[in-house]
Amino acid sequence: MKKRLLALGLAGIMMLGALAGCAGTGEKKPDAASKPAGSNAAADAKDTADTGRKLKIGMSLAQRDQFLTNCEQAALKLAEQDGNVELKVFDANNDISAQISQVQTCASDDYDAMIVALCNNDSGAEIIQAAGDMPVAFFNRMPTDLSILDEKHCYVGMDESEAGKAQGEYLASLFKGKGPDLNAVLLMGPLGQDSVSKRTDGVKAALKDAGFNVTYVYEDTAEWDRAKAMDKFTQFMGTGKPYDMVICNNDDMALGVAEAMKTSDKGEITVPIVGIDATENGCNAVKDGTLKMTVNQNPIGQGEGALKCAVDLANGKVPSIVNDQYVLFTPADKVTTDNVDEFLKSFEG
Repeated sequence: MKKRLLALGLAGIMMLGALAGCAGTGEKKPDAASKPAGSNAAADAKDTADTGRKLKIGMSLAQRDQFLTNCEQAALKLAEQDGNVELKVFDANNDISAQISQVQTCASDDYDAMIVALCNNDSGAEIIQAAGDMPVAFFNRMPTDLSILDEKHCYVGMDESEAGKAQGEYLASLFKGKGPDLNAVLLMGPLGQDSVSKRTDGVKAALKDAGFNVTYVYEDTAEWDRAKAMDKFTQFMGTGKPYDMVICNNDDMALGVAEAMKTSDKGEITVPIVGIDATENGCNAVKDGTLKMTVNQNPIGQGEGALKCAVDLANGKVPSIVNDQYVLFTPADKVTTDNVDEFLKSFEG
């Protein structure tokens, strides 16, 4: 009798063990080793339509100048309209170390993608390293080494050489029949930046190709800054040197030059001033005759394009708007009194 009870007890224990084993198998979660080969952050990216949560995207601005602020506003507006994107914006204040730290923080906080306007064009690889598996959409400041762009990293912006060329072509048409000897003032962005070199070389080459012999009587950096441009141009006017035009690498500096002219003894704009960016302030200055022209860098197109690319990258897709180099170039359109109203419409609402 005792043997029979012992046998029944052992059988019961074995049955309970078997049931426990079945329950454990049903609840067990696959570990990293059980994931399909080649699984990565891009492949595992969560589409908002499937997860019901918003995508978290970070945006690091090199600085908050007028142009990048317009890009930021365009991206924020599109994110709000989309409803499935949470966009958080950071200002690196021209400090590449701070920008790298911002990217690292977003990666650690499980952001789905990053949008970056580089403080330094040479730092693209460092940003990618800081991002880890988090995709990056660069915009406005093109990485010097385009080989770093791939199915997880893209660029949206303008060909900076074309912007300078557009300035030169416009000035050549404006001074047609005059010269060929001309004097010019040239105010540049921060020296060493890729965009500054390309814009400067582009305008000089275009004027030279048009047959003009231009002497740059004053050439200096005002670091994209309106107040610094006003200051430096005021000092230049004190030298009494003659000049036929003022060329600026961006609209803010061009507007600083215009203010300096208006507050001088003559109190008026005396020569053509040209800029680049086609910011809202820049376009309004073209409309009222303060600036002669600017070049459309399409801040709205760049801001929206960067966000669209980041959303696609976050969802594991190669952005449809880039070319085979993972680049989207916006056109360098000349903005003059003839077409400025068309560009101002983009800032409405």
